[in-house]
Amino acid sequence: MNSPDTKDRLRAAAEVLFAAKGFRGISVREITELAGANLAAVNYHFGSKASLLVQILEQHVGELNRERLAMLDKLEAEAEANNTPPQLEAVLKAFLAPAVRRFLDEGGEDYPALLSRLHQDPTPELIEALVRIFAPVAERFFAVIRPLAPHLDDTSLLARSMFLKGAMLHSLSDGDRLATALTQGSVRLNDPDRVLSELIAFCAAGFRAPA
Repeated sequence: MNSPDTKDRLRAAAEVLFAAKGFRGISVREITELAGANLAAVNYHFGSKASLLVQILEQHVGELNRERLAMLDKLEAEAEANNTPPQLEAVLKAFLAPAVRRFLDEGGEDYPALLSRLHQDPTPELIEALVRIFAPVAERFFAVIRPLAPHLDDTSLLARSMFLKGAMLHSLSDGDRLATALTQGSVRLNDPDRVLSELIAFCAAGFRAPA
């Protein structure tokens, strides 16, 4: 029915289109046309357009979350060995660095743009998928950050964590294009180390700010 790489082509095409137009803004036909597949291919390989999107999310976030948790595990082990709490900046780096490396250093701006687009126009099914994918890692990071910011109640901690995610997604999906346009090219935000450093400094100050 389809060539062996049809599923990968569909996933790649859908990621580009979802990032550009959102989930509701594209049709299955647009995905299959861009992928060079027949109209039934999405349902055949994924079951539905929504299931295709969930697989894209799980593919990217699963790998990022494994890297994040590995870095966090190492931080907590070192902190326990030294009998000192981990540094807030190091905890933030464990969350941010895998995404910055993957999507800025190695390329792949469509996924951060996709997440930004989904947050602007979510559906109940996608909210449920995002919560299921992100919740376990969010809970781990909340548990580590909470004693490092004891002045924050749960509402402030959640709000500032959402600002952290928003700053990351915006920087990785649109940051360099906007910086280039606003400064006529005199300032770029395409250096992964610099972007990571600025994100960590900005977000650490946000968590430390008075409630």
